[in-house]
Amino acid sequence: MIRSRFKKGMDPKALKLSSSLNHDVSIFEYDILTNVAHTLTLLNSSYLNREEAKEIIEALSKIRKAGFREIEDYEDVEEMIEAEVTKITAAGKKMHTGKSRNDEVATCLRMFARDALLKIALKLCELRKSLLEVSETNLDVIMPGFTHLQHAQPTKLSHHILAYHEMIKRDYDRVIEVFKRVNLSPLGSAAFASTVYKLDRNYSANLLGFDGVVEHSEDGVASRDFLIESVFVCAQIMLDLSRICEEIVIFSTSNFAYVDLPEEFASTSSIMPQKKNPDIAELIRANTGKVIGNLTGAMAIYKATPFSYNRDFQELNALLYDSLSRTELSCDVLASMIPKIVFNREKMREDASKGFSFATHLADYLVLKYSIPFRDAHKIVGKLVSDEISARKLKEVAKEFGYGIEMSEEELEKLKDVELIVESRKNIGGTAKDEIVRLITKRKEELKLDIRRVEMLKERIEMKIAKLFELVRDMEVEF
Repeated sequence: MIRSRFKKGMDPKALKLSSSLNHDVSIFEYDILTNVAHTLTLLNSSYLNREEAKEIIEALSKIRKAGFREIEDYEDVEEMIEAEVTKITAAGKKMHTGKSRNDEVATCLRMFARDALLKIALKLCELRKSLLEVSETNLDVIMPGFTHLQHAQPTKLSHHILAYHEMIKRDYDRVIEVFKRVNLSPLGSAAFASTVYKLDRNYSANLLGFDGVVEHSEDGVASRDFLIESVFVCAQIMLDLSRICEEIVIFSTSNFAYVDLPEEFASTSSIMPQKKNPDIAELIRANTGKVIGNLTGAMAIYKATPFSYNRDFQELNALLYDSLSRTELSCDVLASMIPKIVFNREKMREDASKGFSFATHLADYLVLKYSIPFRDAHKIVGKLVSDEISARKLKEVAKEFGYGIEMSEEELEKLKDVELIVESRKNIGGTAKDEIVRLITKRKEELKLDIRRVEMLKERIEMKIAKLFELVRDMEVEF
C-alpha cells in the first residue's frame, strides 16, 4: 500500500472500505496495457533506457500471464500491479514517473467502456436483424393495435415489430455517439495538473487505440460524465428492451394468447406442471430496474463533487461494469429469443376486429366521401358505438347533426374489413404492404452499414494496439 508519509498502516476495516479489488478484475488487462504504453512513452522520451523499459514490460507480461488475484494489502489493481512489478525488477520504481493513479484509472475505465459499448452496438445489430426477419416473415399478419392497452385500430404484426426496430436503431445511434466521447485518452494528465516530464500524450493514446486525447489535464481526471453517459445509454437500451419484454409477457398470457414462447426461454412451475412462464422476459424487465438504479446511484455519487479527483469516483466503477455487462447480455438473449417466438396468427386476426376497431376508419370515410368535418364525423361514429352500428342508424345519426348520407349495409361491412383498413394507410410509415416492404428493405441496407461501422471502429482500435505489441516484440519480450 502506498503510505509513504504515514507511520501507521491503514486500519483493516478502513482498508476493506477503500479497496476496489473485488471488481478491479474488470480493468486488470487494461491496466497492464496502460502501463506498457506509458513505459514505451517514457522510453520514447528518454526517461527510461531500453534495458529498464524491457525489464518493466517483461514484469508486466509475467503479471499478465499469472492473471488477476486479490491481495489484501493493496487498495486497487493499479497499486497492486506497480508493487508486483517493483518486486520483480528495481526498474519498476520508475514505471510511475509522470503518471498518477488518477489518470491511470480514468484511462482504464475509458478503455473498458469503449470496448463494451462496441460489443453492445453489435448485439443491438443482431437484435435489429432478428426484428427485421420476424417482420418480413409476418408481412401480412393482421393484429389489433392498442392504446392504453385497449383495442384501438387494426394493424399488422410486421408494422408493430418494425416499431420495436426503430427504437433499437436509435439506441444503436446513441451508443455510437457515446463511443466518440469515451474513446479519448486522459493518460499523461497525471494527478490533474499535468507533469513536468515531456511526454507525448498522442503517442500513448495511439498505442492504446484511442482516437485522441482529453486535452485539459484536470478535465481528464476530474470528469466522469463519460461513465455516467455510458450508464445512461445502457439504461435507455434496457428501458426499450423492457417494453418489448412486457409485451412478450402480456401477449403470452391466456387472456391474449398471441405468442407461444420457445421452451429455451421459458420455465415451468415447481408445483403447477401446466405452466410455461415467461421468466427470461421478466428477468430482462427486472434487470432494467437494476441499470436504472445504477444510473441513479452514479448521478447521486457524482453530484456536487469538487474538482479535481475525489475518492467518491471509485464507487462509480462497479456501476459502469455492471450496467454494460447486464445490457450486453440482455440484448444478446432477446436477439436469440425473438426469432423463436411462435405467433398465433388466427387469434390475432380474430381480435383485430374487436372493440369497434374500425371506428376511426368509418369516421375518416365520412370525411372523405361526404365532406363532413372530422370532429362531427367523430361525434357521429362515437354515438353509434355507444348505441348501434348499422347503415340505417348511421343515416339517422348523421341527419341529427345536419348531414345527409346514403350507405348500404354492404358498403358499411366493407368499411369494417380490417385487411382493407390496414392497406388503405399508404403514407410514409403506414401499414400498407408496399410501405412496410419499403421500410424493411431500407432498414436492412442501413443495418449492413451500421454493422460495418462497428467493425471498422473495432479494427481501428485493434490496429493501433497491434502497434503496441509490435514494439514490445521488437524489445524481444514475449507478451
